[in-house]
Order: sequence, then structure tokens, then C-alpha cells
Amino acid sequence: MDMDFFTNYLLPPLVGAVIGYFTNLIAVKMLFFPHEEKRIFGWHVPFTPGAIPKGKARLAKSAGMIVQNELFTGEDISVRLLSDEVENPIIDKAMSILDEEIRDTGAILTGSAEKYDKLEESFIQLLNMKILEAFKKMDLPELVKDEGGQMIRQHISESRILRTLVSDNLVDIAMINVGRKMEEFIELRGPEMIGEITSEKIHDLGKRTPLYVLDLAGYDPEFVRNKIQAAYRESVVNAVNSALKRINVSQVVEDKINSMSVEELEKGVLTVMKTELNMIVSLGALIGLVIGCINIIV
Repeated sequence: MDMDFFTNYLLPPLVGAVIGYFTNLIAVKMLFFPHEEKRIFGWHVPFTPGAIPKGKARLAKSAGMIVQNELFTGEDISVRLLSDEVENPIIDKAMSILDEEIRDTGAILTGSAEKYDKLEESFIQLLNMKILEAFKKMDLPELVKDEGGQMIRQHISESRILRTLVSDNLVDIAMINVGRKMEEFIELRGPEMIGEITSEKIHDLGKRTPLYVLDLAGYDPEFVRNKIQAAYRESVVNAVNSALKRINVSQVVEDKINSMSVEELEKGVLTVMKTELNMIVSLGALIGLVIGCINIIV
């Protein structure tokens, strides 16, 4: 090969490519190396430590702000949680629970069938107590005297013989006595009789599904599903906003990066950017080659 041809046409592009390659390689390496500040005879060596180790604190703060303001916003989280693929399975699960027997649903919510039975028994006792208290507050003697007496007087007024034999005072006395007997009966037998009725009704209700009970009350399954969906969406928005107020995402990211060693940080960056950094080095060689070729032409 003609030495002049090599020197004039091949060598400049090759030298340019080599220079461009190693220039960019050194620049990429200087992002991380050296890991620590270097000194010679007490004088600080320029460009030490590397760019990323030197600006680690600033990088951590900036990364925290970017994550909080751009990547991890309440709106982004809410949109994800309210997407069909997340929302629908949750609502479907809630509807399936409501379509099971109340006793089974109660066992799920309380943790076991035994706990539900105890809760049901407590509810029955409370219901019995409230019913008995309501009867006691009714003042049965007075109520029977007024309501029962009115009906009896109306019946008496239709008979001339009864009007002659039965006075209003007699009716009142009779009705008061009936009311007192009713009070005594309720006091003596009320707890047992009411307990039997409420226990039977509550146990029967436990064999029904919540959706069945709601349907009887006029709320069809579609209405219930819409209400659950609305409640879920409202709770998601409130929960996300509340959580983000308690969690300083920016500070968490900043502290995490600051706690990492330079080696760990380097490994993390290279895991993500290795291909791109190699492209930068290769691009340096390409640019050097092009500049070498231009120098030949010029």
C-alpha cells in the first residue's frame, strides 16, 4: 500500500475515530470515577470525584422532586386505581359477597362463624331489650283505657240495654285493669315470647342474602352496584390524597438515593443506561471518523 495514501487518506479518519472514541469513553467514565475526591500534596485534583458522586445530593433532591411532581402524583395513582381492570374486580367481589347468605357474609366480616353467632345473639338481646323498653314507655293502662274504652263505648252506644247498665266510669276501670294485666303479662312472659319471635326472625333473615333484603327494600342490584362504585371511587380519591399528605414522596426518594453507596448508584444507572452510554462512546468514534474524513477533503 502506498504510504502516502495511508498517511493522507486513511490515517486521519482512523486517528479521529480513536480520539473520538476514547474522548467519549473518558467522559462517560468520569460520570462515576473517581468515587472520592483525590488530593496531591494537599491540593485538590480537578474533576474529582466524578460528576455523579460529586452531585449525588443534588441528584437525589432533583430525582425526589421529579418523582413526586411528575411520576407519583395523586391523580396518576387515582387513575390507575379507578381503571376498569382494577375497579371492576373489586366491585364484582363486593357484589358476590352481598349475594351470599347474610350469615356467611357476617362470618367473613367478623372473621369466623362463631364470632358472627355471638354478634347475632348480642343483637337479639339488644333488640329484645329495646322492644320491652318501648312497651314500658307506652303506659299500657292509660293507652288501653283511651283506645279500648273508645271502642267499647262505641259498641255500647249501639245497644240501649248496655247504655243503661254500663257507665263510662265502669268502662274506664275495666280498661285500666286490662291494661295493668297486660303490663304484668308482658313483664312476666314478654322476654320469653319476644325472644322467641326475634330469634326466629333474625335467624331466618340470616339465611337471606343482603341483595335479597335490599331488593325487598326497593334497591335493585344495579342500584346497589352503582352505590358501591361511587363509594369506592370517593374512598380511593380521599385515601390517596390523605396518604400522599402523610408521605413525603420527594423526601423518601431523596433519602433512599443518599443512603446508597456510589457503587450501588453506579450499578443502578448502568443497569438502565448501559446501552445508551455505549452508544455515546460509539457516537464519539463515528464523529471523529467523520471529522477525519472532512479534514481530508478540506
